[in-house]
Amino acid sequence: MADKRNGIMVLATSEETRRIAASLREMGDYPVWLHGDEAPLEDVSCLVAFRPQAGLMSSLPNLTLVHGTGAGVDGILMAPDLPDVPIGRVIAEEVSKPMTHHVLHAVLRHLRQGEAFAALQRKSEWNRLLTRDYATFPVAVLGTGALGGAVIEALNFLGIPARGWSRSSGTTLEEVLTGAMAVVILLPATPATKGVLGTRELALLADDAAVISVGRGGQVEEEALLAELDAGRLSAYLDVFAKEPLPADSRFWQHPRVVLTPHIAAAPSAPAVARCVLESMERVARGEPPVFAVDRAKGY
Repeated sequence: MADKRNGIMVLATSEETRRIAASLREMGDYPVWLHGDEAPLEDVSCLVAFRPQAGLMSSLPNLTLVHGTGAGVDGILMAPDLPDVPIGRVIAEEVSKPMTHHVLHAVLRHLRQGEAFAALQRKSEWNRLLTRDYATFPVAVLGTGALGGAVIEALNFLGIPARGWSRSSGTTLEEVLTGAMAVVILLPATPATKGVLGTRELALLADDAAVISVGRGGQVEEEALLAELDAGRLSAYLDVFAKEPLPADSRFWQHPRVVLTPHIAAAPSAPAVARCVLESMERVARGEPPVFAVDRAKGY
């Protein structure tokens, strides 16, 4: 039986994080509190959060683990009071599958000219546009970790040539982007990846290419992308943004060449997060790293 002094605090900022807390209670043997409850702070050994506010972690004197609610942990790493304890994240099949499905939907919709056919439908116009050839529709995937690797494998299985790029891939970003009909951005949020796609990089893409941004906001220079969208040269499928929630006055909301979703491409289920957290707690108690441990130096 778990030590009742080792409790879990969940920073509940949405209905989804409340479901995570409920799953932890159902699946585990630890006391679980929501931030804001009258919890005995000295009994909290694990904090589950996406972006903990300053001062929260320093109020928990016996933390032994901080765990994210998804694959990205930049919100945790930027906290000024982050203690020297292991950090865990969620990179399981429950994350890679929805991410792969989301990216495939965007790539196939663009390849098969879904937006063009939707516009024709609105005009009641019957026009059998030519179908693009899968084999000549190269896709650049930026980020070749668990998520990027799954996307590359799925695209290649469908006969769509996909090339990956990372800092250790041995290929240059220019080589991967040049002539690509779509670019999928699945990089971790680090200082090195901020603004990685700017005016110069976007210009390398083929005419009528799609920018599919599903990793972290701030990796595409938004003004540079808007310039390409306004020129009618590129389209975009955007799930993440530099500022979230996306402000109501953002031009992305109403842009005719943008399909927008509110950072949901790979949201793992509450039970999936709970499984990772509970297993990581057991591992840390044995002196082992979390299931999916974060390398602070790398930022992921």
